[in-house]
Amino acid sequence: MGRERELDPRVSAIAQYGYRLRYYRKKANLSQDALGARVGVTGQMIGHIETAKRPTTPEMSKGFDELFGLDAYFEELWWHVRREQTPSWFRDYVAAEARAASLRLFNPLLIPGLLQTEAYTREVLRAGQQDGKLEQLVAARLARQEILNREDPPWLVFVISESALRRVVGGPEVMREQYARLLELAERPNITIHVLPDDAPVYPSGGFTIFSFDEAPDLGYAEAVNGHGPLIEQRKPIEGLRVMFDLIRSTALPTAASADLIRALMEGT
Repeated sequence: MGRERELDPRVSAIAQYGYRLRYYRKKANLSQDALGARVGVTGQMIGHIETAKRPTTPEMSKGFDELFGLDAYFEELWWHVRREQTPSWFRDYVAAEARAASLRLFNPLLIPGLLQTEAYTREVLRAGQQDGKLEQLVAARLARQEILNREDPPWLVFVISESALRRVVGGPEVMREQYARLLELAERPNITIHVLPDDAPVYPSGGFTIFSFDEAPDLGYAEAVNGHGPLIEQRKPIEGLRVMFDLIRSTALPTAASADLIRALMEGT
């Protein structure tokens, strides 16, 4: 066994998380394997968290707090880790996504991040990334899906192009799992998934999102190069996105037919 790498907790939130987890684990006289068993992960995963190679999850953070008798310490620190791992240009989007009462989203290229499986996400983000950074990006994207499981989840309407569904990401096994995930999510009462067929008489140039809130004006977002783009607050551009979304949705397949297409793709892989 080599010497454990020492972290400087001052350099980043993820370093502080790892440093403090190791401190409390050793104070409780637990091995990495023993701690992992308490929260449902491997000891190797605990080691990766303690050395800032992998971020954690809200569920694990809550488990650490309960185990060590802490008052939401790791749960609150997790939010700082999540913010740290989110690119600065995308933070406003993630914040709006977390606050929205409803979202309408169109994606012509890929299955939207909120609906992606871990394997699909990893393949989408893999290009040009070192393994450690890749896993941090994957965890950050999957963390956004926490809004799907909260007690008051938002209303979500997705329109996904048929070409995005047919685009093979990571191979047949990854796609089968992803199709199954879409079918499972489509059964939830707050989630609607439409497929825009390839022969639909509408040709939007890029993806976009409309955020609606209980007591605030809508916000919009239109993808630019590499996904970079500011949130849209002006009334006219947002109204244009609403009109475009309604047009796209009107030419998309109904939900039952969309599910049938996804199921056929799953069975054909």
